[in-house]
Amino acid sequence: MPEITASVDQHPPLAALLPPGDSDRLCASLSVLLDSPVALQDPAGTVTGGTRGLAAEARVEIVCAGELVAYLQAPRARPAASQAAAAMIAQLLLATIEQQSAARAESEARYRALSEDFDARVATQVTLLDERQRQSYQAERLASVGALAAGVAHEINNPIAFVRSNLRTAETYLGKLTDLATSLKTLAGGDALLAADDIDFLLEDFAALLHDSIGGVDRVARIVSDLKGFSNVDKPQEDVVDLNELLASACRIAEKKLPAGAALHCELGVVKPFLCLPGHLAQALLAILNNAVQAIEGRGASGEVRVRSRFEGQEALIEVSDNGAGIEQSALSRVFDPFYTTRPVGKGTGLGLTMARDIVRAHGGEIRFDSVLDGGTTVTVSLPD
Repeated sequence: MPEITASVDQHPPLAALLPPGDSDRLCASLSVLLDSPVALQDPAGTVTGGTRGLAAEARVEIVCAGELVAYLQAPRARPAASQAAAAMIAQLLLATIEQQSAARAESEARYRALSEDFDARVATQVTLLDERQRQSYQAERLASVGALAAGVAHEINNPIAFVRSNLRTAETYLGKLTDLATSLKTLAGGDALLAADDIDFLLEDFAALLHDSIGGVDRVARIVSDLKGFSNVDKPQEDVVDLNELLASACRIAEKKLPAGAALHCELGVVKPFLCLPGHLAQALLAILNNAVQAIEGRGASGEVRVRSRFEGQEALIEVSDNGAGIEQSALSRVFDPFYTTRPVGKGTGLGLTMARDIVRAHGGEIRFDSVLDGGTTVTVSLPD
């Protein structure tokens, strides 16, 4: 049998290339041209169009890329004419296959694009849900911290107030005792009496003790005052605050965690009042400061944390720099990932900077992390006007 070939990539069933109605019309046209009854068969020998019951011996194979795709039956036609008709059908099938292949490729491309878009949307939603879940967890955690801070501040405030008042009263009494000792010195034997019990030293040392005690009480009062700044984290109401006050309060708390001999320097510039959730923003600033303090633990007395604030353009900028060990450039993209930390196991949760970023973004701001290995780190918070 003569073989007519055409190059194709795929070979769909003949019925898919030429539906029965189209196959019948094609066979009718060929019947006129070939002056013979015409039929098309699929590779299994099933007639898909034209005249049924024609002699099988007179059929011509139609082969595409080495694969039989159809038979042409025209028993009365000249062999050359049958071959020419088969060649025409092969080209017709090839064109149909190419059209269907192009349409399928276009459809697959659209599907891939839709699938990629869907995957991107799902990934975005998953990220958003993770962020919302962290924010919800952090809000609950901050509320607990706020309740604890408010309770501690309230419980300490009253006793601190009367202890300080009593110490001031004791200073007044000590003044009177000092005057009495001075008067005793004018009496006969007074000097000997005072010297026997070393009264002069006792009065002088007592004055120093009272002065130190008052200083200690004032320090506790400042700590309580700083705690009050964090006691409103459970309150959802926004408030207009001085960013420098929040920053100074966070610095005083973080300063207590500095390694021995290390220093924390505050250079607070002029910034505009800012509408925010004060407790939440204070927690974010404290998390950034704690990260800087932890970074200089290995520096000892040479460790330094520097805090700056200023207003630039339409943004309030807060920079927290340290001269710690820094981190590798390859790790910079992960510093805000939940649970990522460069600290030893058990030394950090890896949520501090994540929480800070979420809070800053919730206030419409951005946070940047720049670090050089062995060159220190700078965290910059920008908040909109």
